[in-house]
Amino acid sequence: MVTAAAEDIGAQEGLAGITMRRLAAAVGYAPNSIYHSVGDMDQVLLRLNARTLDRLHRRLRRRISPEMAPEEAALAIADGYMAFVRQNHRLWSILVDYARRDPGPLPEWYDAALARPLSLVKDALAPLFPDAEDRRRSVAALWAALHGIAALALSGKLGMVTPDDAPTLARLLVERYIAGSEGANAGVKG
Repeated sequence: MVTAAAEDIGAQEGLAGITMRRLAAAVGYAPNSIYHSVGDMDQVLLRLNARTLDRLHRRLRRRISPEMAPEEAALAIADGYMAFVRQNHRLWSILVDYARRDPGPLPEWYDAALARPLSLVKDALAPLFPDAEDRRRSVAALWAALHGIAALALSGKLGMVTPDDAPTLARLLVERYIAGSEGANAGVKG
């Protein structure tokens, strides 16, 4: 209930709207009850972000199929990612902007939620990056670049860099990255 309430508030108002008092009022409990049952705000927002990652994963998974060529799947993921950010910009911003107070390791369930959408990218790129370490780094680079494009677009600063929109840049990024990988892999094989 608390995570659902945080999602409702966050989708409407973003991170600033999510407070223990607001959550408690939304679920009909005292704030101390939330601390005892769910944990502190870090725990609430980690659960919310895991839910957002699960939604992103489901959305991306629906856009790809096993018979797609790697390039086609990677472009479908980029398109899906940008569409998800546009449609869920406040929840996505919470995912990106929230900094935990606890510097310790993330819970396993959160790591698993983060790994699911990344695994779609990894699987799509596997034929293009046969070396596991190269593939890991490529997934991280593309994921971070998509994050950057989305963040600039949502902040209104993308227009300072280019007149192109975020989906166009995301597709260009993927196309150029894949074209570069094909050339690099051909050089390794040759």
